[in-house]
Amino acid sequence: MFTKKLIGLVAMLTIGSAHAAIISDNTVSGSITNTFEGLGAGAVSGLIVQTGATYGERLQGQTLSVASSFDTLSGTPTAPLTVLANAVVNDNIGILSYTGSNRIYGDLNATVGEGAVSILFATPTDLLGFDVVGTNDGGLTVDFFGSAGNLLGSLSQLSISDTFYGFRATAGEQIAAVSITNTDPGGIAYDNFTFNASAVAPVSVPGSLPLIGVGLAALGGALRRKQS
Repeated sequence: MFTKKLIGLVAMLTIGSAHAAIISDNTVSGSITNTFEGLGAGAVSGLIVQTGATYGERLQGQTLSVASSFDTLSGTPTAPLTVLANAVVNDNIGILSYTGSNRIYGDLNATVGEGAVSILFATPTDLLGFDVVGTNDGGLTVDFFGSAGNLLGSLSQLSISDTFYGFRATAGEQIAAVSITNTDPGGIAYDNFTFNASAVAPVSVPGSLPLIGVGLAALGGALRRKQS
């Protein structure tokens, strides 16, 4: 069963760049929170547009590959930053409805939660936080990018729990986009993305397609797998 708890991450997260100004801070709370409520459950064809941010699989310029049944992202995003969807619906992102709340997940071959999720903010933010749900035993990596696609920092944790993860840019450039990958054997989902924006407006994404529903049996199977 999904639970939520707060833990300290400073000791467990490592900064992947000596010049990064990104730190772990579980106290963050932004002016915007995306909850994904009101969206239909299932795989998504295209992108998910929320207030102040657009959610997809990867950023333009990144290379998507698969390692040990999980999405991995490499390469440098190109400016101007653009978030992309996977053309294959079952390899893209989706919405999981469970215990009365919607969560976003990355998909891989119709396996809920083992794919990548990338976020492009309407305006750069100095902080980011989100809930992780459905953990089993695996790791989480968050890559933070500036407006030119430059890597601000890469923070990883080898063992994750159902909890809130918060991050803050302490100096210099703010966060324009992030990519999240994981190595949890059952896959994970995310909820309650909180961040700041100087101009609160949805990101305009031409050609964004609506949700495509999937069978309740498939979602039920995924949930049973996470609870086992």
